[in-house]
Amino acid sequence: MSQDNIFDEKNKVKSQFVSWGKVGDWFKGTLLSMREVNSTLEPGKKNKIYEFRAHGGEFHDLDENKQPIPEAIIVVEGDLWSVGGRASIDNQMRNVKQGTIIGMKFSEVKPAKTKGYNPAKIVNIYIGGLDPNYMGEGVADLDLGKVQM
Repeated sequence: MSQDNIFDEKNKVKSQFVSWGKVGDWFKGTLLSMREVNSTLEPGKKNKIYEFRAHGGEFHDLDENKQPIPEAIIVVEGDLWSVGGRASIDNQMRNVKQGTIIGMKFSEVKPAKTKGYNPAKIVNIYIGGLDPNYMGEGVADLDLGKVQM
């Protein structure tokens, strides 16, 4: 591959971040780690990011107008995916240990309690027990060269 075509849009690395675009979107994976990042919207606040080894899933990404894209993204087993925390997800994930199989499903939209705010996307968390293939590794321990992305 020459330097000239590496910057073609088809070569752009896409984020492995689950979006909740349509009711019914789902994700299943083994929790590998949780990290905190600085909020871009609220200075001084931290947001949680949960990192998973995927078992499967299907969800709809959002376009620049925050509308769901019609074509679903199909999650491939073994790939690494991240899910952003929010109060409802963080509360459900509070006692979940690394190595646990988690299912997440976007189940409904509730109107905003405060005028001018976006409606609340309700994502339910399901616990599937410990992954028998989990060996105590976190995302930092994985050889990312061997993971298909």
